[in-house]
Amino acid sequence: MTEASDEPPNVGGFRALQTNPRYRRTSGGFIKGMTDSQHEDGYAWTWEPAVGALTTVAILGVMALQAGRSLTLLIAGEGWQWPPSTALVTSCWGILTGNLHAGVTPTNPVTGSVVLAWALAGALFIAGLAAATTLALRVVAGRRFKGMASAGQAEQLLGLGRLRANRAVIRPDLYRTGQRR
Repeated sequence: MTEASDEPPNVGGFRALQTNPRYRRTSGGFIKGMTDSQHEDGYAWTWEPAVGALTTVAILGVMALQAGRSLTLLIAGEGWQWPPSTALVTSCWGILTGNLHAGVTPTNPVTGSVVLAWALAGALFIAGLAAATTLALRVVAGRRFKGMASAGQAEQLLGLGRLRANRAVIRPDLYRTGQRR
């Protein structure tokens, strides 16, 4: 994608090249800038990240719903009640239809407000989703190449003569000037 014959996108009948910093005009035409190929070489977007994101949202929703119900029962005076792992997912429909005791054994007949359970579950879900999104964005941002050019890109931008003349500055570990230890 860094060949000189690459043409920039034609947007609205105008060439976007004059204002687009990702393209540079050369004697042979237009070429893409330094950092574009580095971002195209990453992990291919296939079905795995999408399924992972949907699974994360589903698990987060189930856990937020159960925690919202448990907090509501705690506030109502029944104590903290968490369903067994076998009823963790199956009791969600009961909670959504208004049965706060679905999947747990009630200790007191006191019932909490279903609206409060839904509000707590929604708040927990939004907080968890925001935390998961922030974590995912930090992980993705850490994978970016910042300021690193490939050997071909450096040769194309600086020229072979300039690279050879400044090789001690570019790679001091390989091309030292002066005495070696």
